[in-house]
Amino acid sequence: MTAVEVPAWGGKDLAELLTLEPLEPQSPTRFRNRCGDRNAHDRTYGGQVLAQALMAAAHDVPAGRAATMMQFLFLQGALHREAIQFDVTALQDGKRFSSRHVRGSQSGGRLIFDAQVSFAVPLAAPAHAAPIEPLALLETPENLPRLSDLPAAWGTEVTRALGYGLIDKPAVDFRLSMVPDALDRPNALCLSLPEPRLRFWLRASRALPDAPMLHAGVFAYLSDWWLNYASVGGHLQALESAQGLYVASLNHAIWWHRPFRADAWLHFDCRSPASNVGRGLTVAQVHDRSGQLVASATQECLMAPRAA
Repeated sequence: MTAVEVPAWGGKDLAELLTLEPLEPQSPTRFRNRCGDRNAHDRTYGGQVLAQALMAAAHDVPAGRAATMMQFLFLQGALHREAIQFDVTALQDGKRFSSRHVRGSQSGGRLIFDAQVSFAVPLAAPAHAAPIEPLALLETPENLPRLSDLPAAWGTEVTRALGYGLIDKPAVDFRLSMVPDALDRPNALCLSLPEPRLRFWLRASRALPDAPMLHAGVFAYLSDWWLNYASVGGHLQALESAQGLYVASLNHAIWWHRPFRADAWLHFDCRSPASNVGRGLTVAQVHDRSGQLVASATQECLMAPRAA
């Protein structure tokens, strides 16, 4: 594979970012991205490849099948100025389920990720779901603080410990769940051990077309934003007086439980059951504003001392 340069994404139109270029029009199993979204480490933002892998996998799935599951391995950081090639293999097209394997690579055969994605026909069947945190139903997301609203001292602490700042992403409307006077208290981003927890609201900043698979893809993009903070936020104070951490995603999983809009408010309730030997795990339940559980996500991240 020869390196192909791609322009930087404009940062606002998620439908544009998720549009892939077919490389084999007669048999579309190979695609590449048209633009790239850079992260704080000068690599491709993980949410971009999650979302684009889903869109590649969904390209030839029979009509009426919704995305239900993605299991994703981040193998190497992708170069954001270079196109990623998405190779799709059909594993199953049964009566109710379709499964796809997707691999992403860059020039020289450099493997970026490996993913499996499932789709299914919705069935009428018994149902139950975990309830939303009751406090969330009392919150008005529009009135909660953005990252840029947080005290500068909090940002200094996070940057010193983790190497990235409290910067808003234009395509993402992100609001932290906090009590009214939280901004006048010590840093609320220092999470409590032994099970750190972070709640926030998230949605795409721009309205999206009525295309269910696009909303599933945009959710994949959103699901990488601040998810792993629950793993590292409980150690913020200890890290300030020691060397900081290099944090990077290792693997990611999503389960879509029901259809929902990614341009409507979604409540993420993130908990970290464990971090140890350089790895941290976050488990998130995602509810819509009415309190319905719409998705679940997990992410394991690297938590390595920066000098290591």
